[in-house]
Amino acid sequence: MTKTSTEQLTDETMETRIQARIGGAKDIATDITGAVTAGSKAYVGGVIELGQTLLGFGREMASEAGEHARATMQAKNLREAGELQAAYLQHRIEMTATHAKEFADLARARSEDAIAPIAALLKQDKAA
Repeated sequence: MTKTSTEQLTDETMETRIQARIGGAKDIATDITGAVTAGSKAYVGGVIELGQTLLGFGREMASEAGEHARATMQAKNLREAGELQAAYLQHRIEMTATHAKEFADLARARSEDAIAPIAALLKQDKAA
């Protein structure tokens, strides 16, 4: 039983279409893998940077607490000790607010870095 030219053409056309779809699927898989890898690297880098930032905040607070303790022990009277306490408390509140804002800004920026490759892939998919 021999195939007619139309049947051969249809078989070849189907094979070509299937190969094109498989090639497209491979490209999509490669794009997804690349985006996830880039996002994962950005995530890990961001977590490390956030950890280092928190560690820096901790060092700063420990250093300031030590200085404050020494200054309090050297206070000449109770009034001076009270003033030192009030000044230290005000400074700590201000620095805590500053640190919280800095940390939140950094966390947001690193989060955006981590999702950027995947978001770019989705935007590319919508454009196609």
